[in-house]
Amino acid sequence: MKNAGFDIHGIKVNIEYRRIKNINLYVRPEKGEVLVTAPVRTPPERIERFLYEKEGWMRRHLEQAQRTRTYPPVSEEQIRKMKEQVLACAGKWERVMGVHASGWTLRDMKTRWGSCTVGTGRIRLNTRLVFYPEECLEYVIVHELCHLIEPSHDQRFKSCMTRFLPDWKERKKKLNGLHMDS
Repeated sequence: MKNAGFDIHGIKVNIEYRRIKNINLYVRPEKGEVLVTAPVRTPPERIERFLYEKEGWMRRHLEQAQRTRTYPPVSEEQIRKMKEQVLACAGKWERVMGVHASGWTLRDMKTRWGSCTVGTGRIRLNTRLVFYPEECLEYVIVHELCHLIEPSHDQRFKSCMTRFLPDWKERKKKLNGLHMDS
């Protein structure tokens, strides 16, 4: 698909046209820019209007990315301890929630704290979680397990989070205060 770009008051925005249904907005902190993916036939004026509406959001997220601290390397010992924590916490929550992940993987991820492949039940967690309180790790584990119940981030998903972890919003704020999106 053809690509284009905009400059929104000094914010560099790249646009990629794809075979999708909605306009999506992503911050690329490593490049200091924003990416918009849009349906193939979306008029440029519609995208530009969308970008001006989201200018504040883009600025906040770019500034947040600039403040993001650098992490020291995670040692094999830290990964071993984290794996033990994950398996203990996940076992507890799988019983409580009535779901089961088919496997847990720890890896360094640049833009997410965790991810879940619903079809296979595999969950991946960011090794950088070793630098955060255990309540943040627990939040990410419950978040990913909730995706086995509800794949999207819709109201049903949020209700699931609230049912199992009533303080999830506070934990999310603590985790994301200066860092990545979940």
